[in-house]
Amino acid sequence: MEKKTHVIIASLILSILVWLSVSMNNEYSVAIRVPFRVSDLPENTAVSSPIPKSVLVRVRGTGWQLASAYLSTTSSINVDLSNFNKRRIVITSRDLGYSLDFGSSANVISFTPDTVVMTLDKIATRKVPVIPDIDVEPRSGFMIVGNPVVSPDSVTVTGASNLVRDLDGWYTQRRRFRRVMKAIDATMPLSDTLAGLITLETRNVDVSVNVQQIAEDTYKDVPVRILNNTDSINILLLPPTVDVTLRGGLTTISETPADSVKVTVDYNDLIHSSSSHIGPEVHVPPTLQVISVTPDSIEFVIRK
Repeated sequence: MEKKTHVIIASLILSILVWLSVSMNNEYSVAIRVPFRVSDLPENTAVSSPIPKSVLVRVRGTGWQLASAYLSTTSSINVDLSNFNKRRIVITSRDLGYSLDFGSSANVISFTPDTVVMTLDKIATRKVPVIPDIDVEPRSGFMIVGNPVVSPDSVTVTGASNLVRDLDGWYTQRRRFRRVMKAIDATMPLSDTLAGLITLETRNVDVSVNVQQIAEDTYKDVPVRILNNTDSINILLLPPTVDVTLRGGLTTISETPADSVKVTVDYNDLIHSSSSHIGPEVHVPPTLQVISVTPDSIEFVIRK
């Protein structure tokens, strides 16, 4: 029984090999995607228009030829621009055929696209700010303190001048964080927008987001100062101090000195007021939020 099984397996393998041999000698037509590249640009110039990353090459050949084409790791279309001196360049299917390195003897039937149009411009370099594309959602009871910090905060970009001059900044790739309870320190890759047209001096930046537990604190008896009283008019404020309640990150609140919370009224507002009361203005660090001022209205008396 065992011998019979071996005969059956051997026969099956032989049949497959015969079928494969016959099939691979037949002709077929297939489409293969091949990387598209340009090289040897004229000095001080860069490509300023989008170009395809790849071209679909339709070929005809035997199964063996097509297998060689599929398995080739070096297949590419590499267009040499050293002989072009025009600002607008048209690469025809003939140029694509000359530039094709296929690694196979299969016959090329067509290219898609069959024509590539590109423009060249003078090369330019400038530094632009890095803009973090980061979405942070703190857990309930926590908050983001301040703005994200990026290091380095700018990146040098190089490419065609008409592209470089229009850049206001360069974004990172988008990243999301959910239910965050502590500070975030993440390495984020820069966006690959305009890939092949713009070169970046670096590919990654470090992004920090300060996330803290929410806290509130009341700063009592903060003196109210009068601004712009250049004539030193005697003005009585009732009361002369207020209590200010702030909200912010726990660490930020605990490290905020009392003298960084300032309360003011403007002399020009006092003398033009139709009332004897005025609401004070509160000035605090930008990472803190004013929740309440007690009292929220101050009586004033101008003594002449």
